[in-house]
Amino acid sequence: MSREPKLGKDGQVDLSISEAAAARSRSGGVWSLGHLKICWLALAAGGLVLGVVGLFVAGHRALVGVLIGTVIVGVFFTISAVVIARVGERNPKRVMWAAVGTYIAKVVALGVVLVLMPRNGPVVDTRWMAASIGLGLFLWLGAHMRYVWTTKLFYVDPGETDANATDFDNT
Repeated sequence: MSREPKLGKDGQVDLSISEAAAARSRSGGVWSLGHLKICWLALAAGGLVLGVVGLFVAGHRALVGVLIGTVIVGVFFTISAVVIARVGERNPKRVMWAAVGTYIAKVVALGVVLVLMPRNGPVVDTRWMAASIGLGLFLWLGAHMRYVWTTKLFYVDPGETDANATDFDNT
């Protein structure tokens, strides 16, 4: 099973896909936040579907619970991604500390929110909130994995040349 290269109008191999991947690699690389768009879209779609189901099955309290759970997942993952990317751009050796510190702060914040929220208050159905958090986790992680698996990143910057490389074209 061989793949023939795509040829341009001039008969030369079309390198537009490689050029786009090179630009993406140089613009963000490993610290890029490009995954946030697809992750938020997946999360919003899942939250919308679950919210509509919750509204018809259990009423407005379920819808509010789904909304709060969806926002919790999105905000928590976004905060982690932004902090890790910013720290990684400046000092990659500190990424683990930033990730652990962010995680601890988020867990404490979530604990405060959950302690202050009534278990089954007049506004929020916590079972539907928990369901949306579970669904949101799977959707966000699935979208993030898809982004990582399908993004083309160069291991070596194609725009730079090695001073020690031999030029074989000048024979």
